[in-house]
Amino acid sequence: MNRKSPLLLVGVGGAGAAMARGVRRAFGEPLRIVLADTDAATGRDDAPFVLLGGDRLSGRGSGGDTVQARLAAEDSAKSFDEHLEGVRLAVVVTAMGGGTGSGATYEMVRHFADAGVPSMVFATLPFSFEGEDRQRRAAGMKSMIEDVAGAAFFPPLDQLVGGCDGMEEAMRRATDTLASGVTLFWRMLEKPGYIRLDAERVRAIVASAGKARFACATASGEGRAAEVADAIARSPLLAHGSGPVRSILCGVLSGDDLRLSEISRIADGVRDAFGHAAKFELSTVNDEATFSGRLSVVTMLFESGDGVEEPAHGEATAGARPRRTRRAVNPLASGQPERGRFTNVQPTVWKGEDLDIPTFVRRSITLDI
Repeated sequence: MNRKSPLLLVGVGGAGAAMARGVRRAFGEPLRIVLADTDAATGRDDAPFVLLGGDRLSGRGSGGDTVQARLAAEDSAKSFDEHLEGVRLAVVVTAMGGGTGSGATYEMVRHFADAGVPSMVFATLPFSFEGEDRQRRAAGMKSMIEDVAGAAFFPPLDQLVGGCDGMEEAMRRATDTLASGVTLFWRMLEKPGYIRLDAERVRAIVASAGKARFACATASGEGRAAEVADAIARSPLLAHGSGPVRSILCGVLSGDDLRLSEISRIADGVRDAFGHAAKFELSTVNDEATFSGRLSVVTMLFESGDGVEEPAHGEATAGARPRRTRRAVNPLASGQPERGRFTNVQPTVWKGEDLDIPTFVRRSITLDI
């Protein structure tokens, strides 16, 4: 395992562990990785594993209960500290809508942030047919994760499957698509080419990025640069944002046949599609063994956060949390859950929600104060 890498890959829940293993396979070399789940069956000898809430849940899983998953992750938060040594950026992969992915991810990312390690979260959203309960659970935790993560990507499974109808093929494609995007990003930092973008620069971007979107595309042959630029511009994963794009991170991965004209075509296409006013960062990876004859592009869009103040000129940004002029009043977002007179009793849980917590907190409603 590459202990010197400043990047740590974290797979949360059963689906997150599967995606993390997919990233490692696609990367093809050792990388820093840790898996975490409330279900002991997720752990195998192939990667370090943290069992969340061992005493609380006894390794049987959260049963789809977000509250129990959060408490389990809080119980086990310090178990991650040994894996954070020397880490400058945590890349977290998970699936929203279930218990562990939705609940535990928030607590883990918050713990990482308290330890000075910003997180880049890749979390799939449920299929539209999975029902209101899973959709609501995912939506509520999504906004909370966005508040504590450095940058958070939430691609819907409906878009990741790319029109597949067979369930097995659809799930495989969804996992492979997300893993491919994370792997391209990983290569961009671990195997930089002529135009470098190191982990510290990305850390500074991610530390206060907030909401984000990403997509990747691959092409070969003549016209491949125009093809991938067009695919990125038209990607449904980049189509719908909630605010203007503040920064663009673009990685171009190819073999030794990469041409300056191709880099220029891709950069111009991406900026034409998503705005020339945004700060633009470009990196290349030259890997003949992996990308011979092919050209792949990964693009990440970081939005302007609502009420996020930009650092003053010269102010350090690495590891800094964003300063917000508006904030969500959320007593669960720092320290132990504040439950008032319910502190020493078991929570009243209904459909995965703790009813002892005020409604505006459970539903992540932002109050102006």
